[in-house]
Amino acid sequence: MAAGSKQFSSSPKSTTSLAMAITTLADIHPHIIQTHILPRLDGPSLSTAAAASSYLQALCSDDHLWAHVSNSTWPSINHPHLHHLISSFPTGYRSFFDDSFPALVTDVNHHNRPRTWSKSQSDCYLNLPSELISAIDIRYQNDVIFSRIEITDTTTDFLSPAFRMELNDPVPENFQSIDLKVDELAGADQETLSHLKESVTLNWILIDPTLKRAGNLSSIKAVSARQDWMTNETLLRYVTVLPGCEANEVVQCRIQVVLGAGKGGVGLHVKEVSLQLQDLDCCCLNGREFLVITQGAILEKNSVKRKVVDDDERREMYQKLKQLRKKRIEWVHPRKNVGIDKDHTIFFLIDGLVKVEKFRPDSEMFKIQ
Repeated sequence: MAAGSKQFSSSPKSTTSLAMAITTLADIHPHIIQTHILPRLDGPSLSTAAAASSYLQALCSDDHLWAHVSNSTWPSINHPHLHHLISSFPTGYRSFFDDSFPALVTDVNHHNRPRTWSKSQSDCYLNLPSELISAIDIRYQNDVIFSRIEITDTTTDFLSPAFRMELNDPVPENFQSIDLKVDELAGADQETLSHLKESVTLNWILIDPTLKRAGNLSSIKAVSARQDWMTNETLLRYVTVLPGCEANEVVQCRIQVVLGAGKGGVGLHVKEVSLQLQDLDCCCLNGREFLVITQGAILEKNSVKRKVVDDDERREMYQKLKQLRKKRIEWVHPRKNVGIDKDHTIFFLIDGLVKVEKFRPDSEMFKIQ
């Protein structure tokens, strides 16, 4: 053996000492696990830990842990009014997280008929709450650029024939803007739009105080991004497919975020956020229809399930929706003075009386006289 070198050997004694030095989870004081280990986990990791053993399940049942995770994931819910409401959920913040973290996914393969609405369906809502609460959080990468709650009065706001939630109040200065520069006249280029589509995530959690349930109506990531050349604003669109009120119909929950540029095109900030439910003809639904559909989705009725989806699944679901809309347009035949836009919206070129006639058993013809 060379001078100055050391020789290491494994002996039964050293192996036994090493084994005795290994500490099991049960050897760690529960207080240390609850205060120093579990609070470092995000929601999905905390759920996984709770399912690992009955011992960890008991430690993970502390509602303070789930309150910490929920408030970190959605800063908008850090509000005294919401704290009291969420605490009344079946298992408090754990129930709220389980309701809100996964996306609401609908199997569109089983919902492929055009939307029809009967008078009797307008009164089939489950339990009419006096208000609905929306918790909206928008992030650019890891930075919160918009966060607030919106309370909708169902006794007045639901009376409009085309129900729409719109948030266009000035964003408080304490929210960070997106550190990007766009052309002051042309706006965001295609590369910037693609970057924003991937980097700006949105959560719109609808909370029903009567049901004590919640659901995330957003697709999380945008399905499209474009520049509005008229207003020089950047528009991000988030779409979730939901079952309609009739069997085998689908509607789309469409959320749009409007980004405006700062002076000289430096910095993008949220100017407006809006949500509405639309049928395959892009007609906005009314308040009662909105309530029936969203309550059904929150309760996972009609092939709705909560699921964490990746980018490929999200893209596939949106493509299926576009195919349904394309198929729908084949059922509608515009005639003189009637047109159809690229998004399949029917519009009329002159004022007059609208007449709808059967073109074929599965098709309709629109005329204006």
